[in-house]
Amino acid sequence: MGRGPNPDHYRTLHEDFVQGTLTCLNQPTIMKVVNNKFPNILNIEPTNRCNLRCVYCPRMKAKKGIGDMSWELYTKIINEAARYDPLIMLNFHKDGESFLHPRFLDMIRYAKEKKVAKTIHLNTNALCWNKETIEEILDSGLDDITVSIDAARSETYSKHKGFNRLGEVENNVKLFLKIRNQRGLDKPFLRVKMMEFDEIQPGEIEEFYNKWENIADLVQITGVHNWSGAIPDLKVTDESSDVRYPCLIMWYSLVVCWNGEVTVCSVDWDTEINVGDANSQSLHEIWNGSKIKDARRSQIEKKYHKYDVCKDCVVWVSIGDLTDWLKKEKTFYEEKES
Repeated sequence: MGRGPNPDHYRTLHEDFVQGTLTCLNQPTIMKVVNNKFPNILNIEPTNRCNLRCVYCPRMKAKKGIGDMSWELYTKIINEAARYDPLIMLNFHKDGESFLHPRFLDMIRYAKEKKVAKTIHLNTNALCWNKETIEEILDSGLDDITVSIDAARSETYSKHKGFNRLGEVENNVKLFLKIRNQRGLDKPFLRVKMMEFDEIQPGEIEEFYNKWENIADLVQITGVHNWSGAIPDLKVTDESSDVRYPCLIMWYSLVVCWNGEVTVCSVDWDTEINVGDANSQSLHEIWNGSKIKDARRSQIEKKYHKYDVCKDCVVWVSIGDLTDWLKKEKTFYEEKES
């Protein structure tokens, strides 16, 4: 997710990221950490099942179907990641609600035990939470949570998410913070998020801020993208640019879907840029493979229409232009001569 149209809403969410986003690393960090050994950010999709029907999500259109990641595949991924320098961030989310995976809390604990990342983060709608779940989250070692609420009013929540459950979400978040604070903990850090939909009623974003600014650790407002046209009636309000430049996400991030398919970006909802299979390949092998190099080369060569998911995307905008630096890093996009 890139930044929205209003710079007044930009907040520093993490020291290594561009203000306003947990998708876009900042340029100094990219130039310092990018390497051929392993990605710096890993997105793992425990499941793409969900308990909401968000109108802005293409989840049900994907050819991979609906399923849960196996424990065997998950531990294979984490065990490999543990052999390299800690990730800047391990994200537990892509197209579903991670807490619906029957062993999701075990997943968090296992990653924390293996010390695979400086920050372990997840996005959630918080509808699966209860007192017992919250206690387990607090015991798991999880660092950072983003709760996607996306509304200050019940009618907005119902319109965008298919169910009138705003009150449940709000109560669960408040219960989480109450229990965390009673236990004297400062982690997991919890931010609440709202997306700046074009049709949001005037004043509702301000209402959202006022509702949460003295309760949550941070209030985040982001723009909206339409999954590169997959949701055609959704107006894009993400940050935009008149000048196109290469997407840097392909140089630092890797996404593993529940079934082991690997792609370069969490926006790739239908795994169009399929660069490997984590069931049969190592992530190191995929990270240096011909498929991902081909995808990066398409960016260097400005062939932005090579993939439908890249053609109309705007998420890359927030990082800025590093074309000259990327061109010098030829091992990332040129094949070795035999």
